[in-house]
Amino acid sequence: PPLWTGRRPQRPEPAVIVPEPPPLPGPRVRLQELASEVASALEFMTGRFGPPALETLAVSPVPGTFGQGFPGLIYLSTLAYLNPSDNVLTRLTPRNQTFFTDLLQAHETAHQWWGNIVTAAGYHDAWLMEALANYSALLYLERRKGRRAAQSMLEEYRTALLEKLESGGFVDSAGPIVLGDRLESSLAPHARRAIIYGKGSWILHMLRCRMGDARFLEMLAELRRRHEWKTVSTAQFRELAARYMPPKAPDANLEYFFDQWVYGTGIPALKLTHATKGKGRAMRVVGTVTQSEVDPLFTAVVPVEVQFARGKSITHLVETGPDPVEFSIPVTQAPSRVLLDPARTVLRR
Repeated sequence: PPLWTGRRPQRPEPAVIVPEPPPLPGPRVRLQELASEVASALEFMTGRFGPPALETLAVSPVPGTFGQGFPGLIYLSTLAYLNPSDNVLTRLTPRNQTFFTDLLQAHETAHQWWGNIVTAAGYHDAWLMEALANYSALLYLERRKGRRAAQSMLEEYRTALLEKLESGGFVDSAGPIVLGDRLESSLAPHARRAIIYGKGSWILHMLRCRMGDARFLEMLAELRRRHEWKTVSTAQFRELAARYMPPKAPDANLEYFFDQWVYGTGIPALKLTHATKGKGRAMRVVGTVTQSEVDPLFTAVVPVEVQFARGKSITHLVETGPDPVEFSIPVTQAPSRVLLDPARTVLRR
């Protein structure tokens, strides 16, 4: 027998078995998923905007990173045909991943209405078709994955608009959205996409927040009915949108809104200061909203929300201006929080 060495015998290390990753779904599976997504988006938008351009819709791949929508036919980038876990897609930014896996097919589907049934009156109005198609896709994304998913994309658009240009200033400063294709230049190569798609989506989102969901969707349905197989101008769109503003809303004709966000540039920096004063029935929340980093004539309508430990919150709209704007809100109990635009309904810094 072997001599005793004073050491315990070593047990062999257990074998480590690394499972093989599951095989990726075959191309046919992704094709079926894509077909289902397009059909679902088509049904969603038909229910809100009325029948599409044609009764049938064909879908075809196109090499590159873009898509196109024609009556009864949409082209989708070959990237949209890849499985979301494919290495090519996982190397993209989160914004581009969401675009190719969730937004592109809905965006191009929306062009059955915005760009085919309703068309732009001129190149100054072409932004409407892309903004309406993109925001329709965001509405569909919100329906599928919740409001947070759509808000996340809006935040990505805001980040892109606030990127610095080599020449100084932000991407948004490249020009107003009505410049259309003229926004693209060597000084701001990404400005056209950021402004037309991103800021355009923000413009519609801000209108939705000012109107409320029901009025906003009614406005879009009426836009399709009124301009079916016709053109629409930016001025006509403003007039139609103004009809759906709530009674006694500030800037009810949306003239200031369009002057700032459509015909102008600038993203304001907004700051809230507040205090609670008084007792009992005389209690009030007082404060100021200060605007900076934009032209002195810039004005926006921003909500201040007063939240309580018990009971419903109070929302007070403040119209900003070159000087700090004071507000006073009567309350029956001390607030737990006072927040400036907590739901991110205004494009701001």
